[in-house]
Amino acid sequence: MPLISIQDASLSFSDLEILKNAVLYINKNERISLIGKNGAGKSTLLKVINKNQDLDHGSIIYKKDIKISYLKQDNPKNLNISIYDFIKNQFKKENKKEINVNEIIEIKKIIKTFQVDKNSLLAELSGGFLRRVVLSSVLLGKPDVLLLDEPTNHLDINTITWLENFLKKFSGTILFISHDRSFIQNVCTRIVDLDRGRLISFPGNYKEFIKLKKEHNRIEKINKKLFDQNLKKEEIWIRKGIKARTTRNEGRVKNLKILRKEHENYKKIETFNNIKINEIKSYPGKIIFKLKNINFFIEKKSIIQNFSSIIQYGDKIGLVGNNGSGKSTMIKILMGEKKIQTGSIHFGKELKIAYFDQDRSILDSNKSILENINNGREKIVLNGKEQHLIGYLKKFLFKPNQIHCLVKTLSGGECNRLLLAKLFLKPSNVLIFDEPTNDLDLDTLELLEDIIIKYLGTVLIVSHDRNFIENTVNKYWIFKGDGLINTHFNSYDNLKEEKNKKIQKKYMSNQTKSNINFLKIKHNQVKKELKEVLDEIEKIENNIKKLQNKMNEPNFFKQKIINQLPILKEFNIEEKKLEKTLISWENLEKKL
Repeated sequence: MPLISIQDASLSFSDLEILKNAVLYINKNERISLIGKNGAGKSTLLKVINKNQDLDHGSIIYKKDIKISYLKQDNPKNLNISIYDFIKNQFKKENKKEINVNEIIEIKKIIKTFQVDKNSLLAELSGGFLRRVVLSSVLLGKPDVLLLDEPTNHLDINTITWLENFLKKFSGTILFISHDRSFIQNVCTRIVDLDRGRLISFPGNYKEFIKLKKEHNRIEKINKKLFDQNLKKEEIWIRKGIKARTTRNEGRVKNLKILRKEHENYKKIETFNNIKINEIKSYPGKIIFKLKNINFFIEKKSIIQNFSSIIQYGDKIGLVGNNGSGKSTMIKILMGEKKIQTGSIHFGKELKIAYFDQDRSILDSNKSILENINNGREKIVLNGKEQHLIGYLKKFLFKPNQIHCLVKTLSGGECNRLLLAKLFLKPSNVLIFDEPTNDLDLDTLELLEDIIIKYLGTVLIVSHDRNFIENTVNKYWIFKGDGLINTHFNSYDNLKEEKNKKIQKKYMSNQTKSNINFLKIKHNQVKKELKEVLDEIEKIENNIKKLQNKMNEPNFFKQKIINQLPILKEFNIEEKKLEKTLISWENLEKKL
């Protein structure tokens, strides 16, 4: 017998249909990934299963004495409470009873595994650590079914890996919402797709689901085409009039009415169509940012320590590291919002930065979609062409009747789609994304990947979505903690392999002091060479700047060609020299 049976379930809010005659059986020891487009109603379905939301029609049958625990999408708002008190209160709330001595002992055991004081406040914990505490609080009651809403949001990669291992060992059933493809692939045993009110089950992991879903959509399109042909044929017949009114043909007339109703109620498969970004496709020069020995401290804690790097036009850089290691701080430094204490930063000329803020601070939740996107103006300009805002928003799957909805009524994924629509309107040659994948559905993630890959300018991405990072960047800044940042040029998988090799080397007993000393000497030599190359780049840039100033003089190109040639020739030589020196710099960075 299933743990939970959902039968003939229907639920609507105004004109939004969440469930339509939906059926779902949840069995023992399953790990089910619930996926679907933003705003499809995934979180609402979890609330229905958790008895926080009633159905309009249909039934849910639960196994007798079933225990269900629900981990919400957001972390708790009241953080001025100790770890111990929080877990104790959550247990009482979930189980609707007072806590006994055995359960107090169990709480203390859980807190001991965190290796922190039980009286530590939640406010003192990192986002990832806080998520662990919240998850432990819902697991304390030993639930039969665990409901998780976006459990990986705001977690760093190490904590996501911990969560994957933790959930695979969990003895009960899990139903989770996630848009992290690696997480889904590694955890789930079955995928349920909430698609236009229907719950469609696909066996296996995420990779198998992609193949099956494509085939499912292909068959649906064929059937729809056949349906439309049949409807068209019947409409032609009914117009003949007299024949349709005979008693013998009443059944055919009735069938036509059913076909018409089906046609009216049919919802198309929604897909993104021809989305473009307002990209400035030329940039005067190669260097976007040049960082030289920069340092940033908060009080006495080093956040960025003696870091040097050159970001060129066209670079796509992933910022990877644990929560609190300095990634967002680096973004704010590059955007000029924070000032470094020592070192120097050179900002390229004519930078136009478009910034995706994970906190969505540029969206006003009390204003409508229309007011947020273009200050209420109904016409926009994209790549020099004027178009209507409603048409533009339709490309991001917003319906015309939605544009006057307040932003606070949108789901998290819809808010992020709106943020992307706003971001893509801004003319840019640099894109900066701070956790863009949170709450985005899988189709939107693939769209964003495609746009980043095709974008000619520079892109910097802070993300804990391993697939997204792997698919979009060509360089990594690895934030190791204590201000240390390494540059890495290989793929994320190679990065993990290198990390594992380093861990193995650490425990190799045959590593002698002489080898360590040799590596230290070699490392110092590379650092010295790197400094020399950076100085050389600065010198070449200054020469190019002087030559550009001469060429920008009003009368330069009015001179005879024989007088122009030496300057133009020297400028060409310096440009080639800069390109060669930048390659040397990249090769040296790889050795660090």
